[in-house]
Amino acid sequence: MSDLVPVTDELLERARSDRTLRRRLVSQHLDTLMTAMGRARGQAKTDPGISAHLQEGARLAVRLTEMLNAIGGISGR
Repeated sequence: MSDLVPVTDELLERARSDRTLRRRLVSQHLDTLMTAMGRARGQAKTDPGISAHLQEGARLAVRLTEMLNAIGGISGR
């Protein structure tokens, strides 16, 4: 997994017209979210507040996946 590229107004403007860039950004953020959720899952047993964060993360993961499907899937996999 590579480091996330900071999302700037310029990058968002480019992503509106560049489907490949848009797909890469969404995919990269989904991968990062899933990795963070995997790490947090082990902590949920000792910290009940993390369960709520995992639920929100799962909802976000579904939204990002829907966005990827609308864009045309994940490139480079």
